[in-house]
Amino acid sequence: LVPAAPSVVAYDRNQCLEFATGSAERVLGPEFAALDRYPVRVRLPDEPLMLVDRILSVEGVKGSMQGGRVVTEHDVLPDAWYLDGAHMPVCISVEAGQADLFLCSYLGIDLEVQGTRSYRLLDATVTFHGGLPRPDDVVRYDIHIDRFVRQGDTYLFFFWFEGTLAGRTVLTMEHGCAGFFTEQETEASGGILLTADDQALAPGRRPADWRELVPMRVESYAAAQIEALRRGDLAECFGPPFDRLGLRTPVRLPGGRMRLIDRVVEVDPTGGRFGLGLIRAEADIRGDEWFLTCHFVDDMVMPGTLMYECCLHTLRVFLMRMGWVTEQTGVSYEPVPGAASALRCRGPVTQTTQIVTYEVYITELGYRPEPFALADALIYADGHRIVQFTNMSLQMTGATREQIETTWRPTQAAAGSVSVVPPDRALVTAIGDTAVPESRPPLYDNDRILAFAVGKPSEAFGEPYCVFDADRRIARLPGPPFKFLDRITAIHADAWELAPGGWIEAQYDVPEDAWYFRANRQRAMPFAVVLEIALQPCGWLAAYLGSALRSRDDLSFRNLGGTATLYEEVFNDAGTLTVRVRITKGSEAAGMIVQSFDMQVWRAGRIVYDGDTQFGFFSSAALARQVGIRDASDRRWVPPADEVGRARRFALDTSAPVTPDDPDGRAPDNGLVLPAHALRMVDEIELFVPNGGPNGLGFIRGVKQVDPHEWFFAAHFYQDPVCPGSLGLESFLQLLKLAALDRWGERVQHTHRFEPIALGHTHTWIYRGQIVPRHRRVEVEVVVTGVEEGPTPMITGDGFLSVDGTPIYEVQAFGMRLVV
Repeated sequence: LVPAAPSVVAYDRNQCLEFATGSAERVLGPEFAALDRYPVRVRLPDEPLMLVDRILSVEGVKGSMQGGRVVTEHDVLPDAWYLDGAHMPVCISVEAGQADLFLCSYLGIDLEVQGTRSYRLLDATVTFHGGLPRPDDVVRYDIHIDRFVRQGDTYLFFFWFEGTLAGRTVLTMEHGCAGFFTEQETEASGGILLTADDQALAPGRRPADWRELVPMRVESYAAAQIEALRRGDLAECFGPPFDRLGLRTPVRLPGGRMRLIDRVVEVDPTGGRFGLGLIRAEADIRGDEWFLTCHFVDDMVMPGTLMYECCLHTLRVFLMRMGWVTEQTGVSYEPVPGAASALRCRGPVTQTTQIVTYEVYITELGYRPEPFALADALIYADGHRIVQFTNMSLQMTGATREQIETTWRPTQAAAGSVSVVPPDRALVTAIGDTAVPESRPPLYDNDRILAFAVGKPSEAFGEPYCVFDADRRIARLPGPPFKFLDRITAIHADAWELAPGGWIEAQYDVPEDAWYFRANRQRAMPFAVVLEIALQPCGWLAAYLGSALRSRDDLSFRNLGGTATLYEEVFNDAGTLTVRVRITKGSEAAGMIVQSFDMQVWRAGRIVYDGDTQFGFFSSAALARQVGIRDASDRRWVPPADEVGRARRFALDTSAPVTPDDPDGRAPDNGLVLPAHALRMVDEIELFVPNGGPNGLGFIRGVKQVDPHEWFFAAHFYQDPVCPGSLGLESFLQLLKLAALDRWGERVQHTHRFEPIALGHTHTWIYRGQIVPRHRRVEVEVVVTGVEEGPTPMITGDGFLSVDGTPIYEVQAFGMRLVV
């Protein structure tokens, strides 16, 4: 059905098409006859992007260069070429408010610039307030130009609009700014210039109970794989385990004229400055694309609205790869209501452009209950940064978390009885293209590794590192007793070449009488040691690639965070652990180097620990400028007065071993006991409310006084003492142990023990600062986010660690399970 036209129309569709491709005089009158002689003027787009079906009214004085108003309508036809999931897509919903073009010409801009300057959109902020328009809807756009401004020979105008359906607001565009520029001015614009805040690392946001659906790695997808997504063939693009889903008509990418990206050159699940993922797609420009030839007939540039849609398609690929897939029926991709997305455009895509790159950074993931994502994006034309979008939003309307997670369950589970777990370790693919051995001759033995940790770096890596033997300081590996790397057994990377893709294999022999078993007072290896076993080869690989030689300043090596899963406990009879790490990304900016790694720990052919992590090389000046976790104050739980009033406070006992070399201390226990002093990272519980916190499940805060002579400062690192972040993570786990003891200890004190960290439960950590000997006080706090009862109960929590009042660590989804 075609919506009935209103009885009064100022300009009909044919007149709008005439304004787009024909004579301005025929539409606006004889006073605008000169416009038809100009080489370029303001126009509406040609078909298929001419979306003004009628102009209902125009307010303002022709040629006045004063403010004005135009009201237009667009009919959403049932067979419209652009429909996506039976909805008008975002780009068309916004583009249909395009009559600011008509209005600015009506108000006289072409008479001023006389064909010497072209229209270019500069800024806009768009917010959707409800679902996208559907077939048979009529969208009305009320568009206002507030004023024109002249700066030298350049003209700007400022505008906004409201889009409504039957009087209900569905979208608003605010802070609109467009200008008129010569070709030379456009080429000299400099593109998008990023501020320090635009580039600063910041923690992304995910729910406290976030769990990965499928394992992800750094990947790329060729054109044929992207085309498979348009057919709904997820397995053809992504491979296993998508081939086992059994979906009949899964969600897909649009095709036809909406075939907007050609390939994905990088998917990095922990990339981007927020650590939640980065995806980079490309499109080839031939010059005859429909969106160029219609926009505009005398000034062909790609619409900014379509650039936004390209970024949304790129984001959709990432979300599908992440596992957010389900049957297509009843599901549509829509903006998150109320999320204001901002555009900055400082350059065009034209017929001479060859490749457009869409780079999307995930900032937040969650459920409303619809799965949703927020992201920022940058667009490059032949390598030049021309467009920036912030706070893009996308939600899967019609889908829920339960529906998505059910898709990945091997069988339909009874409601409420089964929770989705992280990917089974059988799905984890080994790093590298060779089998993981139990033993192999060393390429770099323990003596060379020890030389890198506490001796002469040149004895570890050769002549290029001689400068660090005496004259300069290099970022080191930890030394004994915190060195958990014995040898390098395989190298598939080029020395002195900092490039992604290279990987190494390392091994660590677990001593049966290792100090950390006694200190942990449990049979299992403590989590901090497992983590260090995975991380330390990353430091070795970074050194092998020559990272320290890329700066004239002495640099420190610091972990920035990661996400991982422990699948199996490591006991003192484990023998040899084999570690593989692969560098997946490296970037350099402002004297800093940031590197990303995949990491895996194997034992006897089985995956023990798997995840990804990020490290940075920083100068002492950069470390001094660290401000901690920027938005922690907005997210930390502040106990109200009633919680503080009923809180408990108590000190923790000191037991041997006090240091790793302390001969005292008994053999590991099997009960629910806290670590001995050598591994205990909390001195006192300052505030414990078992039913406190935002969830009523518990809140606990512990404190530790910094002792500059504590053993780990000397071991981590030589010439650069800093508390290991892994020991900071132990403090969170120790608070969870105390909360679990309070909840279940009386019942299972003598029958259960603690896992190092909950097995099969994906956890995340973030570091944005360091604890050094000059610091005085550490505070650690945990909000309990989940409690699972049963024969092996589990408690989960999120938390922050602060040093001298500054929050510098954050953990998400840390779990502690009590097992027999």
